[in-house]
Amino acid sequence: MFDFRSPAGRRLLQFTLIHVGTALTVVPVTSVLNRVMIAEMGLSSTLVALLVTLPYLLSPLQIWFGAVMDRQVAAGGRFVPWTRLGGLLAAVGASLMAFTVFLIPEGPVLGLAGTVAVFLLWGVGINLSSVAYLALLSAQADAQERSRTVGVMFTAMIAASIGTGLFLSSQLETYSQARLTVVLVAVPVIALVLVLLGGLGLEGPSASTEGKVQERTSPGLLLRSLRNNPVARRFFGYLMLVLICIHTQDVLLEPFGAEVLGMPVAATSRLVSIWGAGFLVTMLGGIPLVRRYGERAVSRAGSCMAAAAFLLISGSGLLGQPYLFMGSVFLLGLGGGLMTQSNLTFMLRMTVPGARALYIGTWSVANFLGQAMIFVPVSLGESLRILSGSAWLGYAAVFVLEGAGIIGAIFLLRSIRVEAFQRKANEQLPDPPAKQAEPVGVPLG
Repeated sequence: MFDFRSPAGRRLLQFTLIHVGTALTVVPVTSVLNRVMIAEMGLSSTLVALLVTLPYLLSPLQIWFGAVMDRQVAAGGRFVPWTRLGGLLAAVGASLMAFTVFLIPEGPVLGLAGTVAVFLLWGVGINLSSVAYLALLSAQADAQERSRTVGVMFTAMIAASIGTGLFLSSQLETYSQARLTVVLVAVPVIALVLVLLGGLGLEGPSASTEGKVQERTSPGLLLRSLRNNPVARRFFGYLMLVLICIHTQDVLLEPFGAEVLGMPVAATSRLVSIWGAGFLVTMLGGIPLVRRYGERAVSRAGSCMAAAAFLLISGSGLLGQPYLFMGSVFLLGLGGGLMTQSNLTFMLRMTVPGARALYIGTWSVANFLGQAMIFVPVSLGESLRILSGSAWLGYAAVFVLEGAGIIGAIFLLRSIRVEAFQRKANEQLPDPPAKQAEPVGVPLG
């Protein structure tokens, strides 16, 4: 299916290495270190949650990073050095956590200050690397190559995350601080190597074909053009709405299975695998669908599947049917994979030459903020459970709300047109470079 000897195949492999490398710095933090800090070290769970979510909290920096990158690229620079710098910062920050965290019991002030500093370094690196390689992907790939690369990147990321989790589990069967330190250093180093390998020869000597007029990429001008583009604002809102609706279930499915359906721990622990199997099927299977039917149609199909899954999940609790629940979770994964594939491909088209990194950074902010805002519906559901005394009602209300939000996102997407966005964006940027026609593909409508 993929010929890695061809130029397009090599680019696909290189972008995948960068994406996987950046993501791997997250796995030890969210699967091991967070538990050690809370359970073994007795640190505040609120403090740990704040540290772990720093990449989300720092995500608005991506807009500024993008504006600076666009100006530098317009002057003859490249995106790959930014990707390398981001990968280096993320890897160094993640590695140093192994040392600063264990300083907290000995010297709380110094240890906590050092820990916050390295978590900040890690968060800045993830945001910097992400906006750089996605902007480069948007600039280099045509419409068909984008959908294929997105599918492979995210499939490889999930597979690598699972493999890393198994590796960490095998190395820490007998826990000790020394063994934990070794794996917390080893994984980020491997991640950095992947990022550096992915960047080799990926970009030519200069990406300045995007336009030589530096005034066009003034950060202030770019940010004003973003604020004054109504299509950009609607797309930002669309991404946030979809991400809130899709990711709220991340913290609800397991407790729903336990509290409402009485499922044992062994059964609820399989839900992530069930959802992930569906997600991987459509993340790869969605590649030819996007090529044939377009991003908009595939996103609608995924949205309808996800909305139906939320209704079925609610019904499974009312009927007391755990197997219906597990089947609905698989359906939710199928819908989520289609939505992720189509929306990421759509996102890579919602740019203009000379301001690619700015807009990629903006859409990434919407993704991060959408995931960070899931506490709102979760809190509403918890309040309803307490007031009503019904666990099912509290959970079902959130699931129905998620389904309704996804249906609302379908109607919002109808008002978003790539051509209208690009026309408005170019109108507000003076001295546009020679128009680069969007590669011919399947129309979005």
